[in-house]
Formats: sequence, C-alpha cells, structure tokens
Amino acid sequence: MKFDPQTVAHARTFVNALRAGKPAHIPAMPFARWQEFMTTVHSGLGASADADNGSSVYPALGLA
Repeated sequence: MKFDPQTVAHARTFVNALRAGKPAHIPAMPFARWQEFMTTVHSGLGASADADNGSSVYPALGLA
C-alpha cells in the first residue's frame, strides 16, 4: 500500500509529540486517510495491530 507523504508526515509529527510528552494534534484529514495515519502512528510507537503492548496515547493527550 502506498501512503500519502503528507499523511505520513502528520503521523510522524504526532508520534514525536507523544514521545516528547507534548500535546499532540491530529490535523483535519479526509476519512479515507485515517487508516494510513493510524497505521503510521502504530508503527512509529512500535505497536503491533495484533498485540496491545500497554502503550496509550491518552496521557500525552491529557486524557488520563
């Protein structure tokens, strides 16, 4: 699957903010791009779609 470069860039920025403990922002995007975004985020966090490694985005988003 070929991902949109802009979507990948947004996802990497999101992951970097999470890792730095900064507020993370999800930009507005077409729903069709959401799977690409989340796949890139999961891969950037070292998560697998088949396994829950206990990491959560909620603390970095201020929702914990």
